[in-house]
This record gives sequence, C-alpha cells and structure tokens, in this order.
Amino acid sequence: MKIAFSWDDGALEDRKLFELHEKYEIPGMFFVPTRNREGRDVLTPQMMREAESKYVGFGGHTENHTYLTDIPIEEVDPEVLHNKMYIENVLGHEVLDFCLPGGKYDSAILDIVYRHYKTVRSADTMNFTYSGGILKPAIHFYPRGNKSLFVNAIRNRCIKQAMYVLLHCKDEYFDVISKLIENEQNNEYASIMIWGHSWEIEKYQLWDKLEDLMRSQCVRDNVVEYKEMFQPKE
Repeated sequence: MKIAFSWDDGALEDRKLFELHEKYEIPGMFFVPTRNREGRDVLTPQMMREAESKYVGFGGHTENHTYLTDIPIEEVDPEVLHNKMYIENVLGHEVLDFCLPGGKYDSAILDIVYRHYKTVRSADTMNFTYSGGILKPAIHFYPRGNKSLFVNAIRNRCIKQAMYVLLHCKDEYFDVISKLIENEQNNEYASIMIWGHSWEIEKYQLWDKLEDLMRSQCVRDNVVEYKEMFQPKE
C-alpha cells in the first residue's frame, strides 16, 4: 500500500499543515493558484519559499482557481501555463505536478494540461488503485458523510470498500475512513491519496482528527512522496 497527501487552494491555513507535515516527517504536495477568484487569500511567494522542504512541495492549480470547464478552451492554456511560470519563478525550479480546480476536466483540457505538467490529479474520491493516467484520490479529508463514501465507491467500482461503508454506515465518518485505509494495509497494489483543503479543516475544526491520522502507525508505515504514487510497482 502507498499513502500520499495533497492539499488544494493554497489557503493561508496551509501553514498549519506545513507544521504537521514537518512534525511527523510526512511528505505533502500543496497545489497553489496564483490568486483565488473566490476571494480567499493565498500563500505569498515568501511563505512558499520558506515552507518548501523535504516534506513540503508545491504544484500548479491555475492562475485564478478557475474551473477549466467553465472557460473557453482557448483560455485554458494561459490559465494553466501562467500559474506554472509564476510558481516556478517563486521557487526557482521546475514544477511538474498539477491539480484540476474542482476536479473539472474533459479530454481536450487534459491534452492541454499535459503539455506543461507530468502529473495531473482530480478530485474524484473513493479510488484505491492507480493504473496510469490522471490520479484520482481515495479520501477527501472532510465530513462528506458515509452516504457519499458509498455512492462514490460504487460509481468507481470499488465494491469491497462500498460494502465496508454499507456495513458500517452508522459509524463515525472519520472512523470509517481510517478503517478503509487500514483495510488496505496488506494490499501491495493499493494507492491511497488523501486530499483536502486547509480552510475546510479550520472551518470544521478537524486538526486533531488529521493529526490522529498522521500519527497512526498504519499511515506512517506506508506514506510515500507524492511522485511515488505515479511509479509502478516493480
């Protein structure tokens, strides 16, 4: 089993996540837009430069946190490329990883994004294996509810996980997702991407629950760098 963490939107609350990733020596990938059209403040260049480390990396998330399916196709390339150039200028090195705002895309958008990035991540949860192409996460660290876990698992044909959720539908949500992860511990083909937004964690006061997950032996024994999710098992 591989476990990796990634976080979207580059909100100022990411600074709390930086501290947790450093504290538990767990790598995390942070996807940062140049600015956020929704009005939420984003990390400054200085904050990103000071945070980048063995355990904190950065990727692209568009110029304006724009859902790429909402704009004309001819605007997609500059929306993606300008953000990439911005982050690379801030950090002083190439940036290879991208996350789709809202998880929204189609084949034409993916073709454009792959001109500039090596990896692309969506927001389509309850996926527990990686077989190539776009990366789809397993767990959204957010109280979506067990019904959402079940529906997404069925939609993504993760029947084993769907049955576990159904049988434990009355259990507390974060207990269920912790158990879903633990259940894959001996599966050498499992790839579990845990993702979320720091501003959601702050809004719902989930910091203790996240720290509990990060300190759990199951996670610590299997955590990998983000890029390792995309490497096939030999």
